[in-house]
Amino acid sequence: MSNNIDDFSHYKRKFTEQIILSEKQIYIIEGYLKLAEKLGVPNVTFQKLADDLKISLGSIHYHFGNKDGPNILDCAILHVSQESIKYINFYLDRALFQQEFEGIDTYIKILYNFCRTYPHHGRLWLYFYYLSLFQSKERESNQNYIPLMRERIEQVLTLSIGKGLYGPLSNIQNLSEKLHSVIIGALIISGGDKSDPLFERAQKNAIENSNAIIKTHEEVK
Repeated sequence: MSNNIDDFSHYKRKFTEQIILSEKQIYIIEGYLKLAEKLGVPNVTFQKLADDLKISLGSIHYHFGNKDGPNILDCAILHVSQESIKYINFYLDRALFQQEFEGIDTYIKILYNFCRTYPHHGRLWLYFYYLSLFQSKERESNQNYIPLMRERIEQVLTLSIGKGLYGPLSNIQNLSEKLHSVIIGALIISGGDKSDPLFERAQKNAIENSNAIIKTHEEVK
């Protein structure tokens, strides 16, 4: 298998090109994410956000108050999804390039590190997963994003087999779905709070349980 740093790059555009955000919109969204982390997503209002960012209420309405355009939560979900994809791609590529790739363990550590590094992103990301269970609009967005995560896990598994980290695996697509559920499920249960001991335990459990599941899919020689 190649260690080309572009190995994961073909995933970068499919989801990220759906909406182009301006610098001002990203600035407001970042403020929204940080305020949502403090107050909880349902408790953030445009007025509270304007006060926190020290900008006019009209500016927020101009960028996110159009009835025909995406609302701020939709844009925040998209922004976080885009940033998580870029972050994971970058560190997977780097691990491959530096020959530090250790299969699913590497993927899980990168994913959890994203939540450590950008906790305001991680909290909204988990809220999105929760929201998508109940709201059809967010479920539709979720169905665009989740396959990218599962496909990435499939590629991690394929690369791992090529590097001799795992033996031949049966039904990789089904395996990737199981792993995705285990990895994200543990993260949701932890609440995404890196200061909570549950968070470290969630990463450890995700790695151990994922490797146990992979063993059940190893083909008998």
